Parts: sequence; C-alpha cells; structure tokens
Amino acid sequence: MAPERRVADILRKAREAHGQSLRGAARELGVDASYLSRVESGERSLTPGLRERAESLYGIDGDALALSAGQVPTDVVEILQRHPELLDEIRAKHGQPG
Repeated sequence: MAPERRVADILRKAREAHGQSLRGAARELGVDASYLSRVESGERSLTPGLRERAESLYGIDGDALALSAGQVPTDVVEILQRHPELLDEIRAKHGQPG
C-alpha cells in the first residue's frame, strides 16, 4: 500500500471515530474541504502543518503517522546514522532481509 493511502486511511478513520463530517473536520483543521477530501482519498500528500493539526485534533501518535507516510522521525534517523549496525538487528528481529 502506498504511503499516501495509509495516511489517508488513518485520517479518515480518525475523523469518523470522532463523528466529524468532512466539512466540519476541514473547518477545524483550517483547510478547504476539497483539499481534505483529496488527502483522505490519497490523491494529495499530507503537509507537515496539517499532520501536526490532525495529530492534535484526533490524538494521533505523531511518529506513527509520520511512519505511515514513509517518513522516519529525525531522531530515529540520527540514531541509525550513529549506529548503522542496528539496521541488521532490526531486520533479523522482524524477519526482513537486508
């Protein structure tokens, strides 16, 4: 599944779990309803600002949302840059070949 699709699913499910309409959510998030619709359908990428507002509004874990968008949190990148051997450990533990 493409990263945009995963993010879209998370946002749509969070909005629906909060009982919000697309228009109501767009208003609270400070974006146009048509833009939010395109984000929720996977046609548009989530901007960092919208991601932060959605995290706050819906209580979504920021790291989980970033990872679902294919973005590795900066602190994790820095850790892996200092300790590249962790990549092999992660792959071995979780069954992904290098």
